[in-house]
Amino acid sequence: MVDLNALRAAKAKPLPIDPHEILRRLPKPAGFNDLYSSQAEVLKQWYDNRNVKDTIVKLHTGGGKTLVGLLMAQSTLNELKLPVLYLAPTTQLVEQTLERAAQFGIPAVQYETGGGPLHEDFANAKAIMVGTYKALFHGRSKFGVQGSANPVMAGAIILDDAHSSFPLVRDSFTLDISSRHDTERYREMCDLFRQAFRDAGKSGTFDDIVAGRETAVLEVPYPAWRERIQAVEQLLRRSLDAYTYQWPLVRDRLLMCHAFVSSTNFSITPILPFPNAFPTFADCPRRIYMSATIADDSDLIRTFAADLQLVKKPLRSRSLAGISERLILCPEIMPFKMNTRIAVEELARSLSSSRKGVVFLAPSGKIAEEWKSVATVAEKPADVQQIVRSLQEGSTFGPFALANRYDGIDLPGDACRLLVLSGLPTGTSEFEKYRAAAVYGGASFNRMLAQRIEQGIGRGARGAGDHCVVLIVGTALSAWIGKDANFAFLTSATQAQLTIGIDISKAVTTREEFFQTAMRCIDREPVWQQYHAEMLAELVEEIDADESHLELAALERKSIDLWASGNHEKAISRLLKASELPSLDEQTRGWVLQLAARVADDWGNAERSEELQRSAYAANANMLRPKKVEASRLLPLPGIQTHSIVASFRAYRFRRAYLSQFEDIVANLHPDASANQFEQAMANLGRILGFTASRHDDAGVGPDLLWLLPNKQGLIIEAKTRKKEDNPYNKGEHGQLLVAEQWFTQNYPGHVAIRVGIVPNAYATRAAAAELSCALTLDKLALMVADARSLISDLCESQLPASSLEGYCAQLLEKSTLAADRLVVSYLQAFKTTES
Repeated sequence: MVDLNALRAAKAKPLPIDPHEILRRLPKPAGFNDLYSSQAEVLKQWYDNRNVKDTIVKLHTGGGKTLVGLLMAQSTLNELKLPVLYLAPTTQLVEQTLERAAQFGIPAVQYETGGGPLHEDFANAKAIMVGTYKALFHGRSKFGVQGSANPVMAGAIILDDAHSSFPLVRDSFTLDISSRHDTERYREMCDLFRQAFRDAGKSGTFDDIVAGRETAVLEVPYPAWRERIQAVEQLLRRSLDAYTYQWPLVRDRLLMCHAFVSSTNFSITPILPFPNAFPTFADCPRRIYMSATIADDSDLIRTFAADLQLVKKPLRSRSLAGISERLILCPEIMPFKMNTRIAVEELARSLSSSRKGVVFLAPSGKIAEEWKSVATVAEKPADVQQIVRSLQEGSTFGPFALANRYDGIDLPGDACRLLVLSGLPTGTSEFEKYRAAAVYGGASFNRMLAQRIEQGIGRGARGAGDHCVVLIVGTALSAWIGKDANFAFLTSATQAQLTIGIDISKAVTTREEFFQTAMRCIDREPVWQQYHAEMLAELVEEIDADESHLELAALERKSIDLWASGNHEKAISRLLKASELPSLDEQTRGWVLQLAARVADDWGNAERSEELQRSAYAANANMLRPKKVEASRLLPLPGIQTHSIVASFRAYRFRRAYLSQFEDIVANLHPDASANQFEQAMANLGRILGFTASRHDDAGVGPDLLWLLPNKQGLIIEAKTRKKEDNPYNKGEHGQLLVAEQWFTQNYPGHVAIRVGIVPNAYATRAAAAELSCALTLDKLALMVADARSLISDLCESQLPASSLEGYCAQLLEKSTLAADRLVVSYLQAFKTTES
């Protein structure tokens, strides 16, 4: 028999390193013709600049990133003769990558868990190793950790779906002490810091969280964390079995960690991950981050310490190749009344019964459960893998509801023809939930949301020629999409597809037309295909990059590294420079200044720390309250009510999005909402009604809420919504209102103070002496909300131009009980004395 291998060896030429030449020599799978122009363009850019340490590669979802990454990996193997590692977020994507490598004859081996050595073909640079991010990033890594002998030296590391990796890498450094499975230690950890939360004025919220009555997340005040760090270590060392893979990464860096308390976990996680803990990664000469076209790359710097100047120059193509055909519809903004939930459920059932895949993506298990009447809810990660596999194989078509799976799953073709994004994806880990609350409304918060929304949209329709309908469902998500400032955080392609979908949504006039419109995309009617292609080509354009958020990330990363090396003064200097960036919003400025205060505290400079913390708190009241609070900044006096009401509409691309925002706000005006949720909703309702309003309780001084009306009246509001129906307003509760009135009189001379208690009923004890105070009962509050809904709906439905809207608002207010001069008499009533 002829020895073909011997003949091949005799004819062998030097191994090629140009990716195009490598591909030319490889066997091709059936159906493969050539690279997309976008793939070819990016590969050439990389090859010409392949020796830089950090390379960012951006291709549209379905644009062939996997093949591009494999060719870069093979090129590096051939040139450097060093091991190459390819990382993906999930086991499923690892399997897909190995399958793709096999199709092209690219040698690749899978990372194997357990105690065995790394595959010899990887170690000898004969094959690419493919594994999940957890293969490299954990405290017992086979590749070696800082301080271990002979860590693996890699020639390149390919980080696929790099934007999906941030929570995965952070999780490798995070210790979660479960309130359910490690109850005793959870309680002991919380007890260590009970007094610290009392000193910070958060004892009520803390107690509710620990009791399981509150969903908020609190951060342990950093001075208390530093003071009790040895006690924390003792509690952790009592049993480290659950933290085998995390403890080695944080045991020497606990002071550089956040500590969070939630009802489910006491969570310890680094302020930023420490990539230098992994020499294989830190010393790698080629780190290649591949992602879809996501607008924000700042977390590549924060998480991986990627070079700022290189992050500013991602490799990308101007080609539209790989952009799928998506019709993004927003039922909430359609100009007719429709029960969105029932309509979506009906469409979902119809499509799945027609062998078209239907998937709901929700930010949490709770929201996913809301669709259980129509969809099977995935309970565990293994369930998700099985569901995705069955959808891909075509053995089932759902509907399925998945919680917090905005990345790491591919649903091409009939696996997903209807994708429903339900709810605003604010995050699920304690860190994500805390940061979302701490910088709520700021640019960093909205960049994070934009990234998750784009990742979610990309789960269905996985490349050129693929298509699906995406439904934007939920008032919070619809309102976010509708805000002009948020739109700017999305990529050009997503902006274009949203613009197409919004224009179509506003033109849908009936429920039947909603179904018909969705089916035009799913059935790929030629008129829809032509419209989408023409509009996409017209709307997609280069967006001028705003690099200020990258500068911020680089300064944050550098400050953490300086702090870790003991250079506190330079770390603080970097953070102060970050706080002075001209584009920085106040929420993020407060976050940065608090980090500077924390570094100063660790340095032992208490005076400097307190000064910085006061500045942080002044910029963002969600930060830790300093020991000495500066005088409260008074609220600006309100302007003309109609002008203030209409001004809020200007931030939105379409008026019905503002109605969605209204509904999202008032959804928390019920007695089961947490105190934080209820008070924030009341403050927002006051602003919607054209008043100046704010949560105002500051170090126990001032009311829960303050509404300033244009007629120089001030509503001093204390919320007692969780009182039992038959429990009257008592002396202690009314005393809080009287103290708040004194504060108001001192700070707002010339204003009439109106004391208001939000209560289930208008009865007060005789000892309370509350006859001259007013009750806003929950029934009257519901009436106020209904009247406000009617007003906002009328303005949203109006076809008047913006210049005429204020006049129309004035006409509506003339007849409305919401007008400032009629609000008090219409909704408030005097407390009635009861003997009980």
